[in-house]
Amino acid sequence: MSSHPTALLGLVLCLGCAIHTQEGTLPTPSISAEPDSVIPPGQAVTVVCRGPAGAEMFRLESENKTPKFEDVNIVSQPGASETEARFHIEAFSEVTAGRHRCIYRKGPDSWSKRSEWLELVVT
Repeated sequence: MSSHPTALLGLVLCLGCAIHTQEGTLPTPSISAEPDSVIPPGQAVTVVCRGPAGAEMFRLESENKTPKFEDVNIVSQPGASETEARFHIEAFSEVTAGRHRCIYRKGPDSWSKRSEWLELVVT
């Protein structure tokens, strides 16, 4: 029997390991607020989540809020290596204040780590 099937099997296994490693750990997203994280009541604020190119969906998670999260499937790609989602809050209040963080999905089952917490404060 030839050694070619064994070599081919080894190559396929190595390729599978490399693909799993590349997709296994996604970069942590960043989170920010525009115009600022300290907002007067009734003013609009936008929470911006950023991740690598190819992110398909971003989720904004809120601590101690109902609902606990909001998903955005439509994302923009401001740069070739970056994707972002914008979560608009039209009238900021005590209800929307608090800690928020982002997570994104890339591929059918690949979720990133969660971002740092962003504290939104009503002045």
